[in-house]
This record gives sequence, structure tokens and C-alpha cells, in this order.
Amino acid sequence: MNALANIAATVSTASLDYSVFKKAMLNACKVIEKKNTIPVLGTVMIKASRNGVMVTGTDMDLYTTTLVSGRVSKDFTCLIDAHKLKATMDKVKDAADINFVLDGESLVASIGKLNLTLTQPHNVEDFPVDDAFRQKLKQSNCSFLLPSATLATILSKIEFAISTEETRYYLNGVFLHVNETRKKLTFVTTDGHRLARYELDVPAGAGAMHDAGAIIPRKTVTELLRLLKRKDCPADTLVTVTPTGASFLVGEDELLESKLIDGVFPDYQRVIPTQHKHRPSVRTAPFIDGIKQASSILSEKGKAVRLNFRADRLLLTCTDPEFGTASTDVHIIDGQDLEIGFNAGYLLQILSQLDGGALLELGDAGDPAIIKDGADDAVTYVLMPTRV
Repeated sequence: MNALANIAATVSTASLDYSVFKKAMLNACKVIEKKNTIPVLGTVMIKASRNGVMVTGTDMDLYTTTLVSGRVSKDFTCLIDAHKLKATMDKVKDAADINFVLDGESLVASIGKLNLTLTQPHNVEDFPVDDAFRQKLKQSNCSFLLPSATLATILSKIEFAISTEETRYYLNGVFLHVNETRKKLTFVTTDGHRLARYELDVPAGAGAMHDAGAIIPRKTVTELLRLLKRKDCPADTLVTVTPTGASFLVGEDELLESKLIDGVFPDYQRVIPTQHKHRPSVRTAPFIDGIKQASSILSEKGKAVRLNFRADRLLLTCTDPEFGTASTDVHIIDGQDLEIGFNAGYLLQILSQLDGGALLELGDAGDPAIIKDGADDAVTYVLMPTRV
């Protein structure tokens, strides 16, 4: 007979799948800050649920909850120092199960041959679970399903342009909205120097999104991308949006719930040019190699690369006042005479996102440039020029 069955009814127990519990602890520790002014925020909550437990961690702006299957007493709830427990688990060889026995303030955890007697310094009532934005997410009528691979592609291609400038906090995330003019579900990032936009047909349910859209914080985007890029990521992700929050249910067992950035995203469409005099195309790999070669002489980040377009050649030139000038050229198609400069680093970041050729849409030397991906017309990049 299982030893857990002989424990008195007043004792709560949980016997959980260890591999899934390790995943849940990783999810929690990615969200929980290592240093907290509120000590209870350093803990992970393990609470009985249907057919297992819900493992929840939070920093008050982002909640992560993972369902772990197992045999659990219906009243089992405990709080454990998240990072210390994970650090201990990292030293333990794989086991089939992790077993918990909770008797009053005494909590014992067993992993293989390792037995842990863990302190319970916090009352479970002190763990912040009833945040208002989470309740509104449960009542939202704006929910839509996206293939996880598609969502991973979208965020991967635009994340680099999220601003890190704290004074313009409203740019510190991904702007998600339904573009009524273009009839597209649109994801946008910008830092004022470059802009990235990804569009797709509006999925069922997304049309109920409020007009102001949602600015999803950088930390949420980073954690969501980590989940989506795993080899074993479930096929679909359910996205839910309200005026104050957004949630992402990856498969059926992993949930991210995030507050939104409380601000107004600027009218980004005003900076996307609509008139183009030149539409040259360049193979991406030699374009990247040429910029790297020419910019290798630059001693400071942010220096410019000069692009001189001709009918079938593009001359790339960089100048360092203390060293000299470097130039190289690459073949292009449909070029016209134009000289324009860009931040070399910003241009390389955009080109590194392309899966096909670089399709350029250019106006005059002082106009923003549009860069499209020859393999994915859903994504658009805008890069501001610089003096050369």
C-alpha cells in the first residue's frame, strides 16, 4: 500500500510528475524576481487543482501558472522559496515523482533519495492571487487562437525594435491592435529609430479587441517567446485581451497573465512612407557581409554606413576619421542613383530578420526607408536615415 495513503486525513499531500514540476518551477523562476522588497513575492504557490496542482509565480505585473498532474489532497496549498527550491532541484538527478507532505506548518518534500524539510514563513493568504486585471481577463469576450509557431515567428521578427528608453515607457513593449483601415491584426514595435510591423488576417474573436489596442510589456514578450520556441511547444496559443491585461494560454497547461503598459502608443502609421521613388532588391547574405566588412573599421557603435545605389551595384562605404575609409559593393536589381546613410548596426539587425531577399522601398536621402522580406510579405521594417 502506498505510504501516503496511511497518513492521517488532517495531513495534506501531493505526489507530482517530477519532469513537469521542473518545467513549472522554471516557468515560475523566469517571472519571480530574485530580489524582492515584498518577501512573499519570492515564493511560488503550489495549490491543489483538478487532477494535480497549479504552480504560480508572480512579480505583480506578470503571472505564470502551470498545471502539474498528480495525486493531490483537495486542500493542499503551500508557498516555497522559488529560486532556492529550483537551485536544489537542479542538483538532483531525474526522478519519477516529487512528493510533498504538509502537516500544519511542517512541509516535507521528497525527490528520489533527497528529503527536504522546508520552512513556511508566509501565510498562503498573503500571496497576491486576486489581482483585478486577472479577474477581467476571465470575463473578456476578446479571445482568439493563433498557431504557436506563427506567434513565435511574429514576436521573433519584431522584438528587437522594442525601446529600452524608460522615459518613453509606452514604447517598452509590443503594440497589438486591429488595424481597421488595413483589416489586419497588427503587432508593432519601435524605438524611434526603427520600426517593425507584422500583420495577419484578423482571427475569429480578435475583432472584439478595444480600439486602443494593447501594449504588451517586454518582459512578458521575452517569457512568451521562451515558451513558444521550445521543441515541445503545444500547437496553439489562446490569446485574451482586455483594456488592462493580456493572457496567453500555451496549450492547455501553461498560462501567462500580464498587465498592459498604461500608455498610448503613438500613431506609427504616420512614419511609414507611402511614396517610393526607388524599389531595388538585394540578396540578403551578401548585403550583410558587405556592411560587416565596410563597418569593421568603425571604432564606435552607431556609426553610419553610406549606401550609393546605381543601376545594378550598391556601394557600401564607412569612414573612421582616425583610420580611414572602407568600401565594398554588392549586386542589386532595379537600382537607381541615390545616396543615403543608415546606422550600420540598426540596418544589420533588420537584415538579420529576413528569410528571403531584402526588398527596399526608398524615397529621397532624408526619407525613412522601408525594408520588406522577400520570403514573408507580412512583415515590414522602417529605418530612419542618418547623416553621412
